[in-house]
Amino acid sequence: MYFKFSLRHNPTLNRSDAYWRLVESYRNHDDRVCHRTLLNIGFLSEDVSIEQLNLIRRKLVERQDNMTNKLFRQAETEDAVVNQFTDAWWDRLIGEKRIDTGEKPAKKRGKNGEVLETIYSNSLKHNDVKEIGAESICFQTLERLQFAAFLKSHGFSQKEIQLAQTQVISRAVHPASELATAQWIRENSAVCELTGFPASQINKDRLYRMSKKLYHLHTELEHYFSQTTNELFDIEDKIILYDLTNTYFEGRMARSKIAKHGRSKEKRSDCKLIVLAVVINPQGFIKHSSLLEGNIADPKTLK
Repeated sequence: MYFKFSLRHNPTLNRSDAYWRLVESYRNHDDRVCHRTLLNIGFLSEDVSIEQLNLIRRKLVERQDNMTNKLFRQAETEDAVVNQFTDAWWDRLIGEKRIDTGEKPAKKRGKNGEVLETIYSNSLKHNDVKEIGAESICFQTLERLQFAAFLKSHGFSQKEIQLAQTQVISRAVHPASELATAQWIRENSAVCELTGFPASQINKDRLYRMSKKLYHLHTELEHYFSQTTNELFDIEDKIILYDLTNTYFEGRMARSKIAKHGRSKEKRSDCKLIVLAVVINPQGFIKHSSLLEGNIADPKTLK
């Protein structure tokens, strides 16, 4: 801190005189040096010299630096004017709360005596923020359907069950490729905190292998889910709906046994196709699904 003056009209002396302020320098959030006024001192008598002001400034700085050190008392000078102004201006700095004394303020309390804390929202920073809303709903649904118990009855280990749950929930919330799904889980989703599978071990290869393992059970899974949902929601399947669609591959699909050239519903008959057949009830629950050859005739798919 330091003293700074500007020339103003002094009504007492009826002339232009030095108007003093106690100022300190600081760096703002852009790392720029700025100045702020701690005290407006006002006009001083001619009895106060520049040397005395420098001594007062030094004593004020020493008091600020030694506020937390209560073992040593600051020595007083023999100059009564310096001691008088130092004490008076120091009391103003403390009373007007112009400097940080290091003392903890009294805690504010609510009507019921609870402690109230002030939080500056602009100062908050978030680390590792992830979504969990839709994932939580899907996880609770799998719990109601006893998905884990079904997989355990078919020889899945605990870690495989956790990975399968992670895979199914991820596909429901964020349908994407295995590579994109692995990245989404690591960066955006808290699904692993629900299922218990370590997020650090998620990669596209594990997801690929789990997809194949689940697909080998897809007929048993659909039958199990059909019965379970009927029991949960008291559904009687008097009406079922049957629909077909197809999708094309832009690659050669040379090793595929079911990808064939046929009539594309997306006008891409130049590419090999596969047909997806789905049976659902009016409530939207899937009863059965099949992947069929791309050139199969529609009437043959129902059988």
